[in-house]
Amino acid sequence: MIDNLSAHLRTVTRLTFFFLSVCFICWAVFPAQQAWWGGLVVGTVASLVNALHLAWKVDSIGARAAGGGVGRPSLGFFTRACIGLLAVVIATRTFDFRVEGVAMGLFVAQLATLILGFWTICRRGRMQSLDERGENN
Repeated sequence: MIDNLSAHLRTVTRLTFFFLSVCFICWAVFPAQQAWWGGLVVGTVASLVNALHLAWKVDSIGARAAGGGVGRPSLGFFTRACIGLLAVVIATRTFDFRVEGVAMGLFVAQLATLILGFWTICRRGRMQSLDERGENN
């Protein structure tokens, strides 16, 4: 299970970096909308940091549960919300980027994770055996 998580996280990271490269190319090609593309880049980086933090928390909660740990685990929503807020502050106070672009960028890694999950489910459904006895499942 952990190997699946790291493989999916690696794929999401690659998709996010691909999206970032597209954003940087659009930033260079369309200089009139640099504030939008810059906000999208800052939001996307914050989204990737949030995804990595959430994966680390899920892994640590799983290890704690497997080890019979006690206590109330949390997924760190407050920390992830603060990362998003920090992205907004950096984009508006430091670089004068658009907040709307940051808000759109904050969903990129999560959307990539959702699309990857649907793709995996569809691929797994196509790989099901048509054998009557189910020996190859």
